[in-house]
Amino acid sequence: MKILIKIGTALISRENRIAKDWLEKKVDQMAMLYREGHQITVVSSGAVAAGMEIQGLRHRPTESLDLQLLSGLGQIRLSKYYKDMFKEKYIFTAQVLLTHHNFTTAGEVDTLVNILNEYMKRGVIPIINENDLINKEEFDREGAFSDNDILAALVGRAVKADMALILTNVDGLHSADPTRDQSARVIPVVEEITPEIRRMASTGKSILGLGGMLSKVEAAQILTDAEIKTVVANGNYSLQDILEEKVPRTVFLPRSAGKQ
Repeated sequence: MKILIKIGTALISRENRIAKDWLEKKVDQMAMLYREGHQITVVSSGAVAAGMEIQGLRHRPTESLDLQLLSGLGQIRLSKYYKDMFKEKYIFTAQVLLTHHNFTTAGEVDTLVNILNEYMKRGVIPIINENDLINKEEFDREGAFSDNDILAALVGRAVKADMALILTNVDGLHSADPTRDQSARVIPVVEEITPEIRRMASTGKSILGLGGMLSKVEAAQILTDAEIKTVVANGNYSLQDILEEKVPRTVFLPRSAGKQ
C-alpha cells in the first residue's frame, strides 16, 4: 500500500527545538510499515523550528525574511535528523522541496510523480517539505500550504496514494473546539465534507504551526475527491494503533464510498 504521512509543526517541535525523542519513535513506526512492504512518502514541517534550534531563539520571528532565513538553516538539520534516524533502520531517504508552482503545469507534476515513484520503487523514503526560501507566500499569507496540509494533499493526489495519514496534536475532527467545550467529541467518520463539517473544524494554531483543523479538512477534500482515504489522527499515538483503529481518529471516506 502506498501511504502518505504528513507531520505537522505542533508534533515535530517543542517550542524552539525539534522533538527528537518523538521523531525517533515515529521513524521507528514508519520503518515497521516500510518493512511490511508499504511504500512511504513523508511530508514534514519543522524547518523553521530546526532553524530556531540552531540560532537558540525562544520566540518565532514575525518578519518573512527572518523566517525564510531560519527555514534555510533549519532544513539542513531537519533533513539530517531524518537521514540519520532512518539510516539506523538501514533505510535511505531523499529530500524533496516544493512550492505551489510545481503543481501548476502538467509537465512539472509528471516529473515530480516520476521522481517520487522511482524513489519508492527503489526503497527510498522521500521527505518532502515546502521550499520556504522561494515560496515567500508561506509566511506572507498565513501559509500557502497551511503548515503543509495542502502540500500533502497535492502530493498524495499526484502519486495516487492509497491512504493519507494527517498527523496532528488532537485526536481528530471534533464536534466543537475541545479546548473550549468539554462536551466536544471526535467525529469518527466523515462521509461527505459539508458546510457543517467545515464549521466544526477548529482554526486553533500552535505557537509554531500555521495550520489548524480547517486546513486539514481542506486537505481531506482534495484527497477524498481523488478517491484517497484520509485519516486525521493524533500523532502521539503509534501509526500502527491509528491504522488498526485502536485509538480515536477521524476517517474521511473517498467521494465514491461516501455516496454509497
